[in-house]
Amino acid sequence: MKIKEWYSSRASRMNIATKKALLSGAALILLFVVFSILKPDLFLSQTNLINITQQVVTYSIIGFGLTFCLVCGGTDLSAGASMALAGIIAVALLIQGLPIPVAILISLLFGVVMGILNGFSIEVLGVVPFIATLGTQWVFRGFANILVKGAPIYTNVIPDKAVQDAFYVLGGGRVPASVPVFGSLPYSVIVTIVYGIILFFLLSKTRIGRQIYACGSNLEAAKLSGINVIGTRMFAYCISGLSAAICGILVASRVSSAQPTAGVGYELEAIAASVVGGVSINGGEGNILNTVIGALIMGVLRNGLNLNGVSSYWQQVIIGIILVVACASEARRRKKAG
Repeated sequence: MKIKEWYSSRASRMNIATKKALLSGAALILLFVVFSILKPDLFLSQTNLINITQQVVTYSIIGFGLTFCLVCGGTDLSAGASMALAGIIAVALLIQGLPIPVAILISLLFGVVMGILNGFSIEVLGVVPFIATLGTQWVFRGFANILVKGAPIYTNVIPDKAVQDAFYVLGGGRVPASVPVFGSLPYSVIVTIVYGIILFFLLSKTRIGRQIYACGSNLEAAKLSGINVIGTRMFAYCISGLSAAICGILVASRVSSAQPTAGVGYELEAIAASVVGGVSINGGEGNILNTVIGALIMGVLRNGLNLNGVSSYWQQVIIGIILVVACASEARRRKKAG
């Protein structure tokens, strides 16, 4: 594939991602309208709307990292386990008396290391992404249980009460109600917005972002174009590991504990959110905006179904059907496109 042809193909794929974002956005608005009509007093209350944004944090942040993996033609089934291990590391370091910034930085570095291990398994050892990240999922989850002997560790054990309170604010605190626009908004939502904007520009506007799209569109063409495919795809897995670590820290902060079982199934829900939002599971298409819309769809759908008394079992059925329909629609579109 010539460079000129690749850029033309890339522009076409970006247009497709935009169209998907518009369709997903329309679906989100429709869901919002339906639940507003069914339960106007409950669904439209400020408390409920803020709860939705806080619930979307986990889908979004893990989904951001998985977007990088999916766009470059891979996947990461270890994200939930990485999240649990990073949260345990952060809380354990705080219990040992380390300052909050140091504990968070070390935890984030561990997230990047977990991403490197995934990338190494896939790009150097040659294991397919599904199997490689399934294996590291067990490894990371096992280490999480080993560190805490299978039991949760709680932030109330942190020696300094001021550190306990400050750490809780990160994931569970809210902007003072007196602040214009952002009043009562959880700090975790602000972290998600800032992180999402950074990754949006990284994926859409930088050289490494263009290389990630190239790898997902046509790996052989990317190699022939002189792109460092191994380094590019490993970078995508590092972003996924970093995202999982950020999510792990925020969740541990919000629930005041770090648990080895945290994040079970989160990677699957984040993949579902990304795909429903318009990120292609086949690689080369999608962006952070697609993932944000998909995460909002998942959050609004779950919240609305809960308010209307739909059991969690039926929610799983509904979300599963939506995911299958989204993937079937994508497969049909690709088949038509030849």
